Amino acid sequence: MEKLKHLIWTCTRAEERKYAYSLGDGKASPNELTTNEARMLIDKAADFGVECFFITGGEPFIREDLLEIVKYASERGLPPYIKTSGWKLDSNIIEELASSNCKIIISIAGLKETDELLRGKGAYERSINAARLCAKEGILSTLSVVNTKNVVNQIRDLVYLALHLGAKSLNLASLIPQALCVKEQLEKLGPLEPNAQEHEKELEEIYALSKELRNKINIMAYDMCYNRILKQHEPSLELNSRCCLCHNVESNEWLDILDDGKAYACSPLGLMFGDIRKDSIEEIMNRIHKSDIIKELADRKNLKGKCGICKYNLICGGCRAKAYIYLGDMFGSDPLCSHIPKKQVIE
Repeated sequence: MEKLKHLIWTCTRAEERKYAYSLGDGKASPNELTTNEARMLIDKAADFGVECFFITGGEPFIREDLLEIVKYASERGLPPYIKTSGWKLDSNIIEELASSNCKIIISIAGLKETDELLRGKGAYERSINAARLCAKEGILSTLSVVNTKNVVNQIRDLVYLALHLGAKSLNLASLIPQALCVKEQLEKLGPLEPNAQEHEKELEEIYALSKELRNKINIMAYDMCYNRILKQHEPSLELNSRCCLCHNVESNEWLDILDDGKAYACSPLGLMFGDIRKDSIEEIMNRIHKSDIIKELADRKNLKGKCGICKYNLICGGCRAKAYIYLGDMFGSDPLCSHIPKKQVIE
């Protein structure tokens, strides 16, 4: 069986402080993987084969064993990418991370004023200082920006901030969806989420900046609709769906492992296919490949509303998790897409 392309481990739900967009109580789950269980996860991932191993949270560095886990992952041939606010990162820790060939993704919530509004005073300076230290050591991968209404008009400045810091890429990270907490997302995150027109504006600006800064920085929007933007500007482009559910039918594209060890094809949809404490990754991926619901979601003819009739259906199809969180129907239209299909034809 081919390697798994992306394994994302939410190593803890704990955060060092509550942000305006924080979900839950900010505390570690009593059932999160222990150090030995984390090593077991890494063993299973290494035995199966994983191209990109991501560790996220919460705040990963709240785990006192994180450096031990990172070192072990590197020894097993899985040097990870860690997404962090920069909390606890100093020169000594960064040197240890560099020695394990680890790469760092620094998360912020926008330019300074916006970041302080959403994350509190001092958070921005800490993250930016951590990014500089990581860049100096050669381990800064990405500047990741939490996508709220507040950053809609900051995209250009944020891209140039990432360039200035020495990041290889800038990611616009979706505020919604997050893992599982559907009701809380609607109540707490819904009001912060850019609307459909604001999403469109962001995606158009990302396209323009990608052309302007070609080969200087990779700009990535975690949004299914970006394929539609690309196709509208460049009709001759050959594109594949950006949805991992489509790829997971035939290949090993994506697997979410949450802090409690449960394994999901798409954690916001609650599509759970095993437990890393008991199952191998091969067993989990085999269940995903054989799953009727995954096959139904991957077949874009099953989608409803405008996503079902849109001519960009096969390369986009909207975000199934957003449809589920906002509408309660994983086959429904993506509520944050502003495109109005003109044809009832799928190309």
